[in-house]
Amino acid sequence: MILSVRLLGGAVLRVLSCLTTEHDFGLVIVAGLVCLLSMVTAFLLAAQIGEMRARQRLRWLAALGFVSGGGIWATHFIAMLAYQPHLPTAYDPLRTILSVGVGVAASTLAWRAFFAKRAIWRLAAPAVFAIGVAAMHKTGMTALQTTGRVTYDGSMIAASVAVGVVLSYAGFHIAKLRWRRIPILPALGLVLAICAIHFGAMTAVTIYPEAGRTIDPGTIESGTLALLIATLAAAILGVGLVTAMAEARIARHTRHETDRLKSFSESALEALAILENDVIVDANTTFWGLAGYDPVHPPEGLNLAELLPDLAGDTPQRRGPGFFNARLRARDGERIDVEMAFRRGQLLGVDRDLVVLRDVSEQTAAAARIAHLAAHDPLTGAANRLSLSHLLADALSRSTEQAPVALLCLDLDRFKAVNDIHGHGTGDALLVEVTRRIRECMTGNEALARLGGDEFAIVQPGGDQPHRAASLALRILDALAVPMQVAGRSIRTGASIGIAIHPDHAATAEELHTKADLALYRAKAHGRGTMRFFDATMDAQLVRRLELEHDLQFALQRGELSLVYQPFACLVTGAVIGFEALLRWTHPQHGEIPPAEFIPLAEDGGMIVPIGEWVLRSACREAGRWRQPLRLSVNLSPAQIAQADITEVIASALADAKLDPRRLDLEVTEGLLVGDPDGTLAALRRIKALGVGIAMDDFGTGFSSLAYFRVFPFDEVKIDRSFIEQVTVSRESLAIVRAVIGLGKGLGMSIIAEGVETEAQMQLLLAEGCDKIQGFLVGRPRPIGDYRRNVLIQPQAPAANPPGWVGDWARLALHQNTAVQPAARSAAA
Repeated sequence: MILSVRLLGGAVLRVLSCLTTEHDFGLVIVAGLVCLLSMVTAFLLAAQIGEMRARQRLRWLAALGFVSGGGIWATHFIAMLAYQPHLPTAYDPLRTILSVGVGVAASTLAWRAFFAKRAIWRLAAPAVFAIGVAAMHKTGMTALQTTGRVTYDGSMIAASVAVGVVLSYAGFHIAKLRWRRIPILPALGLVLAICAIHFGAMTAVTIYPEAGRTIDPGTIESGTLALLIATLAAAILGVGLVTAMAEARIARHTRHETDRLKSFSESALEALAILENDVIVDANTTFWGLAGYDPVHPPEGLNLAELLPDLAGDTPQRRGPGFFNARLRARDGERIDVEMAFRRGQLLGVDRDLVVLRDVSEQTAAAARIAHLAAHDPLTGAANRLSLSHLLADALSRSTEQAPVALLCLDLDRFKAVNDIHGHGTGDALLVEVTRRIRECMTGNEALARLGGDEFAIVQPGGDQPHRAASLALRILDALAVPMQVAGRSIRTGASIGIAIHPDHAATAEELHTKADLALYRAKAHGRGTMRFFDATMDAQLVRRLELEHDLQFALQRGELSLVYQPFACLVTGAVIGFEALLRWTHPQHGEIPPAEFIPLAEDGGMIVPIGEWVLRSACREAGRWRQPLRLSVNLSPAQIAQADITEVIASALADAKLDPRRLDLEVTEGLLVGDPDGTLAALRRIKALGVGIAMDDFGTGFSSLAYFRVFPFDEVKIDRSFIEQVTVSRESLAIVRAVIGLGKGLGMSIIAEGVETEAQMQLLLAEGCDKIQGFLVGRPRPIGDYRRNVLIQPQAPAANPPGWVGDWARLALHQNTAVQPAARSAAA
C-alpha cells in the first residue's frame, strides 16, 4: 500500500515537472481553456440531444462528435505547441489530419454509447471516451517529427489512461444528474480526463538527440499548426455560438410552451399533474385544491403515493388506456372519490407521466342517493317493496328448520280516516312516526319495509320461532296503541299484524308473503289491534278477498261494472218520482259479487274514487235521456268528497249529460261528518251551490249529531231500512221513525224511508207523515230498461189516488220482479 502511494506520488511529481520545465505554461492554460470551452459546448449540445427523439439525434450527434473530438485535438496540439523539447519539431500533415478524424470518431462513438438504451453501452461510454482520447494522442504523436529519437514509458501511459477513464466516468456520471442546470461540472470532469491522459503521456515521452536525423520536407511547422488550431478553435467557437443561440431559442420556446401549457392546464376543469419518477413536478390549481394544498405555495417533491397509496408503482390501472376509479387521500386525511387516467408522453421534449383526475365525489354521492331511493321509501326511509323481495330472498337462502324466517305484514288501523279528515300531510307525518316506533321495537338483524300506503312488512331471520315473532308483534302493537302527537294533533291509531314462517308455512318468498297477508286479513276480520299467525285452516274467504281485490282493479276497464236503478215514490201522490243508481259487479268467474263485499274492497284499495266518478257520469247520462223529468239519486263516498276537484267533476258530469242540476240528489252518510266536519261541510256547500240536492243517507245508524242539521241545510233525510223492518212490531223503532220524521218536518227537509216491503209499513209511514218511500213495494233494483215502458214513458199517477192505489204499486213490483227477495243496496261512490 505504501509502495503504491509512493509510486502515485512519484508519477504526479513527474507530471508536474514536465508541465513546469518542458512546457510553456501560458500555452498550457490556453489549451485548458480551449478544452473547457469545447467540453461545455459539447454538454450543451448533449442536453439538446437528450431531449430529442431518436430520428433527430443523428445530425446533432455528428456535431457533438465534431465539437468534442475537435476540442480534444485542439487541446492536444496547443499543448504540443507549448511542449519545448529544445529540438526542432514539425508535424506530418496526413497523420495530423488523421488524428483529427480519430478524435472525432472516438468522441462520436463515446457519445453514442452514452445515449444508448442498453445499460452496458452507457456504462462503457467513459472508457470509450478515454481510450479515444489516448488513440487520438497516439496518432498525433506519430505525426511529430524531430531531430531526435522518441521513446515512451509504457507504464506511465497506462497509468494516465486509467486515470483518464476514472475521470471520464466521473464527468459522465455528473452529466446524468446535473447537465441541464450546470453543464460546466461534467465538462470539468472530461477536461481533467483529457489533460491527465495528454500530460501523463507527455511525461512518458523522452526525446534523445540523434545526429543525422532530419525533418522530412512538406511537414507542418509550428506557425501553420497554430493556424490550423485557430481555425478549428474558431469552428468550435462557432458551434458553441450556434449552440448558445439554439439554447436561447429553445429556452424561449420552452418558456412559451410552459406558459401555454400552464394556461391550458389552469383553464382545464380536470386536475392535472406532471410526474417524474412518480414525483409531482408540476400541477394545476385544481389539482392542488383537490389535494388540499395551497396552489400558491405547493409542496416540493411530493410523491404520488402520498395522495394515491393504492397506485404506487407499476399497477395494472396505470397501464390501462382509459379512466378508472380511485380514492384520493387529501392533505387533511379526507378520502375523495376520483376518476383518473395516466398518460405517458413528451412534455417539453421530456418523457413524463401526465395524471388526469376528475372529482366524482358528487356523482358518487348522487349515485348512492339514487341507489338508496331505488331501494327505500322516500318518506319513511324504510326499504321499499323491491328491496323487500331481495331481503326476503336473501334471508330464505339461509333459512333452515333450526333457523326459520318470519315475515310480519302490518296494516295500520283507521289510517284512511286520518288522511280523509286531516289531509295527506298529516297522514305522511303519521307514517314517519309509525316507522320510528316500529324501528324502536326491532332488534339488529330485522329489516323493515314499507310496501305502500299504510302497509309495512318486517323480515325476521333466525331465532326461536314463533315466539320471537309473536314477541315483536306484541311490542309493535303496544307501541302503536299509544296516541301520537302529529302536526299538532293527538292521533290514536293502531295496527293489525299477520305472521307467516318459513319453512313451516311456505316454501318460497312469494308464498310466504301471501300467507302473511292471509294472516293479516284474518287479524283485521277479528278486530283491530290484533295479530294472527297463518293457520292452514284459514278458509277460502280470505283467498277470495285477495282475488277480488286484485280483479277489482281491472273491473272498470273490462266492462264488468254496471248500474241498476231502484225507484222511489211519493207517498202523497203514489207516483214514481225518481230512481237511485246502484252499482253492480259481474265477475267473469264468480258471477254477481254483492256490493257489501266489493265496495269495502274498493274503498280500502283506493279504487272508489274513479269507480264513483264513473257511476256519477253514467247515471247522469242515463237520466239525461229520460223523457220524464224524474229525479236521480247517486251516492258519494267520503273519499270522493275529500277530492279537491269534486265540485268540478259533478259540474262536468251534469254538463256532459245536459241534466238539470235540480234533478240530481247526492247521498252522503252521516259518518262522513265525524272526522273533519268543517272541511266536509265546506265541500258540501260548494256542491250544493251547483243546484243539486244533498241527502243524508242511513240516518240513525252512525255517528248522528243534530248539530249537523243546524250548520248545513240538508235537503232530505233517509231513514235506514233497519228501523223500517221493525217499525210495525217494535215500539223503539216506531219511536225513532217518528222522531226522525218530526225532526225533518221541523227543519223543512224531505223524509224518505228505504226498505219498505209491505203495505202495513207503507200505511204506517203515510200516517206518520213520511214523504217518500223506497223498497221492494215500489220496485226492485233493475236495469233501467225494465222500467222504461211502465214509468219513464207513461204519464205519472194522478195527484190523488183511491184507497186501493197501493195495489197499483204492488202490481208494478210484481210485474218487474217474479219473486220478492231481500234488498242489497250499494253506496255507489
